[in-house]
Amino acid sequence: MTIEIIVWILELGVIFQKNTLLGEVNLFGCIGVLFQNYLTFNETDVSNKLPVSSNLKKLKSNFSDKELFDLALTHKSASKTNNERLEFLGDAIINFYVTQKLYENYADIQEGKLTRLRASLVSREFLNDLGLAIGLSQAVKLGKGESTENNSIVGNALEAVVGAIFLDTGLEDTNQFLDTLYFEEFSKLKPLDDRKDSKSQLQEILQKKGLALPKYKVVDHGPKYNEDRFEINCTSPDLNISAIGKGKSRKIAEQEAAKLLLEEHFRNEK
Repeated sequence: MTIEIIVWILELGVIFQKNTLLGEVNLFGCIGVLFQNYLTFNETDVSNKLPVSSNLKKLKSNFSDKELFDLALTHKSASKTNNERLEFLGDAIINFYVTQKLYENYADIQEGKLTRLRASLVSREFLNDLGLAIGLSQAVKLGKGESTENNSIVGNALEAVVGAIFLDTGLEDTNQFLDTLYFEEFSKLKPLDDRKDSKSQLQEILQKKGLALPKYKVVDHGPKYNEDRFEINCTSPDLNISAIGKGKSRKIAEQEAAKLLLEEHFRNEK
């Protein structure tokens, strides 16, 4: 047993004991804090560490409705009974949670900047990273031909898990779970942080250079079942450079294309 695992076990015991003394045993909160301590301890290689998958098992064990947890991790490629409705619910809950946190903690930031901050904190890319960090890529049930390398599957599963926690135990536990997932990110935010989505960043960079705005063109449009049903080509006409992004909606694919173009050609200007 490694020192890290021993530390996590001791920390969980302290948290559990503290909550017990207060007369409140909130297992979702305990597990969530353990997630956060784990992520802080090992920022470089989360996916290869054992405690993540074991924590998912503990999370499931604290569900009153175990089938609800399993449903949250069932992709539509694996079953007609899948996590899409839970994903819909979880998406709304996460948006509300992030909106409330930003409103309460950053009173000096105007609406436009708050909107951009929220967009970055609920983006498919960001949710996917959170899902990967807690081991969801290893737990999602997929049908043949699907892979969690798909940019949206893990993030969608995270939304579904959030929706499932809400249905199983209510908003308070859901907020505590989200507090632990977002703790590090909110702690890094600066009061005047002004993040922009990839399309806005690209447009701003090109405008500063006196260049034409980027153009977005659909190059492929697949069936609704396909998670990457849209392929968008993002082009800078003046620089003769382009990148192709994929996503389940045109909006997501455009953002992905702009992001790839930024990373390939404007990495030092973001």
